[in-house]
Amino acid sequence: MEFGTRPLAELLGEVAVPPASWGLLGLLPDPDPVLRSRGDDARVLEELTADGKVCSSIQGRKIKTLNKRQYRFEPGKVEGQEPTAEAKRLCDDLTRDLERVDLLNLFSQVLDAPYYGFTPTEILWRAEPCRMRVRDLVPKPREWFVFDVDGALCFRGEDAVAGDKVHPFKMVLSRHFPTYKNPYGLRLLSRCLFPVAFKRGGIEFLMRFAEKFGMPWVVGKARPGSTPEERRDMAASLSAMVRDAVAVVSGGAEVQIETVEGKATGGIHLSIVNYMDGAIAQILQGQTLTQEIGAKGSYAAANTHYNVLSDYAEADQTLVVTAMNDLAWIYGQVNAPDVLTPVFSYVEPEDLEKKATLGKKLYDIGARFKRAYFEGFGLAPDEFTVVDQTARPSAGAGEAAALAAGQAGFTPDPQAVERLVTEALQEGGRAVRDQAGRIVALMERAESWEDAELLLIEAFPDLDGGDFQKAVAAAQVAADLLGRYAVRLETGRAG
Repeated sequence: MEFGTRPLAELLGEVAVPPASWGLLGLLPDPDPVLRSRGDDARVLEELTADGKVCSSIQGRKIKTLNKRQYRFEPGKVEGQEPTAEAKRLCDDLTRDLERVDLLNLFSQVLDAPYYGFTPTEILWRAEPCRMRVRDLVPKPREWFVFDVDGALCFRGEDAVAGDKVHPFKMVLSRHFPTYKNPYGLRLLSRCLFPVAFKRGGIEFLMRFAEKFGMPWVVGKARPGSTPEERRDMAASLSAMVRDAVAVVSGGAEVQIETVEGKATGGIHLSIVNYMDGAIAQILQGQTLTQEIGAKGSYAAANTHYNVLSDYAEADQTLVVTAMNDLAWIYGQVNAPDVLTPVFSYVEPEDLEKKATLGKKLYDIGARFKRAYFEGFGLAPDEFTVVDQTARPSAGAGEAAALAAGQAGFTPDPQAVERLVTEALQEGGRAVRDQAGRIVALMERAESWEDAELLLIEAFPDLDGGDFQKAVAAAQVAADLLGRYAVRLETGRAG
């Protein structure tokens, strides 16, 4: 049959469907590969939080998101248009309903989804004339819920076998990377089961090892020709000496206190514990150096690991935003189906230091600001005075001032910039003191400051924290001077 003549009704069906044997009573069994291999269910994951490394890794990741306390709902609107009065009213109603809800605790339990796979939050409604109000939002235990073969959330019920589908307006479901085959979500804690088990075994051996070989040994040498009875009495006296530090032995006998020197074999098991700790941090946070840098790792590596943790925190923030937007959509469908629903978002505080740095650079190339600019920093009108703006700025002394102000007779060139960077490096470390030309070349290649940081990390991978910061400072000088030089060339004042 020709494609154009095929009936459109054939498009309405679903081709790829699960086999009839896929789920018992229509419910999908938990497909987590780690839990299935151990014969456990998800309830065993709660015990893993008793491990110190697991607990600290979870807390360290969650707190980065929970510390962001600035968030809000805004009325839904069509892009480029103002929100309608109905949208504003719906947003105000939802905001008032949530005033008595513990959102910090709610967000914390929503952020448990990456570790347990999903978090079901029940919406408790209260009926009022003309509308329904949110009375509370209560995250419920995960073991009470399952998914059917269609991926719908079902409440197990008292028999813990059959499941009843949950009304979509009763639950906000937060999930971590769910798929058609695994609607339960990706559980990070199940991936920590074996590392924690191996770690506990290593710690148990270490405690026995420390008890046996960590304490001094009391060694007694019986006198020649001593009888078995005398040796038994001597052993009893030495055993009592461990508690009382007093021992009475027969003449001719010797008592020595011996200790085990060196690392012996306990270091092997300690390295196993440390390796498993690193594996746990890698699973839960994607990196290790933000918690235990010790004597290893450079400044660049630690900074990279911190950025990885920040990426995880941004993903967690998206999880919270999605949950709150789902709540807003449900609230709108219940109370005003034809109105655009409110939109939840975090409010990032303005970086005033970054804004001030940008303002200084703009001022150095000739921009002048009015009173409204300074009020943008939160300053009251009586807290500052705008001085005479006609004076030409001074960027420094010598070549730097001449380059910034375009003094007559001064012709800037890359050699002059390189000399200025070299002067800035005189107080720097030996590793970067002779690298002015290389830093200038890196700054010329970089398209943004983020590119510049990556280029510096690649160019100086072995620098410690102090020398790397000096290289960054020199790069900032080079970037500033190159920018001024480029501006002078563009305006025709570079000579």
